[in-house]
Amino acid sequence: MLGGLSKRPGVAAAQNAMALLREVREDSAASRPVYVCGRPAPAERVRDTLLADGGDPAWAQAFALRRLRPDDGKPLGRAAVVVYAGEIAEALDSDTRADLAVVGSSGRPIVAVLEGIDQPGDALIEAARTPGLPPSAVVGAKRGRFPDHQLLQAIAERAGTAGPGLAARLPALRPAVVEQAVMQAARSNGATATLVLLPGEDVAALTSVELRMVLQIAAAHGHDLSADRLLEVAGVLGAGMGMRALARELLDVVPVAGWMVKGAVAYSGTRSLGRAADEYFRRGAPAAVGKLRTKAEGLR
Repeated sequence: MLGGLSKRPGVAAAQNAMALLREVREDSAASRPVYVCGRPAPAERVRDTLLADGGDPAWAQAFALRRLRPDDGKPLGRAAVVVYAGEIAEALDSDTRADLAVVGSSGRPIVAVLEGIDQPGDALIEAARTPGLPPSAVVGAKRGRFPDHQLLQAIAERAGTAGPGLAARLPALRPAVVEQAVMQAARSNGATATLVLLPGEDVAALTSVELRMVLQIAAAHGHDLSADRLLEVAGVLGAGMGMRALARELLDVVPVAGWMVKGAVAYSGTRSLGRAADEYFRRGAPAAVGKLRTKAEGLR
């Protein structure tokens, strides 16, 4: 009886791991392409950025490189992310404003790249008033200095769970997608560790977030982990648990600020594990999974 009870946490952890594996696989398989629309010149620069490093053109499709019509909103809704590329002066003209309204009607995550002779500050502010287009997804482009890095960051942020699937087909997007997954997991675990005060209660939640992050990083690099391989990689998460043990020891030393220590350690531990996982899968996921543990511990 006692033996059966002792196995339950392990069974629950295994079931959770398999559920996460299925979820990340489904997200990756269900990924849809990025649609690029708007004015031809900046739109082509967007596609060139996405297709660098051998990206698949089917996953960064040119859509309606012209002024948009109201009925374009529905087909744009088939994209994972819609990137609108516009050419403007100091403020938004009526045509660009109308284009953005059509893009907003697609119901999909949007990124807008607005290119001008100079940095179009006022136009960026006005564009951010478009429904579904947050300020962080409006990218200003000074002619002759296309903001590749900022564009990729904005697409990764807007892609959400579709990001790893896109990154597997568009390698130029991969660093931004991995960074997004790592920072999102690190912030989540930092907050969880800060809020959960009872020792041990945070382990399952933190480990689940770490496992999802590792699976997303694997998917972004084009690796579809089997159940057996998942068990190997899951063993590496002990690196993260070791850092939480360290946090509890520090909690005894500085009890007043212990909750801050726990949050900081959980944040840095998750981030270190993410960095190590990125390097591991970037190198082709060699058989020696233990190297990932060593790397994660070394990044503390």
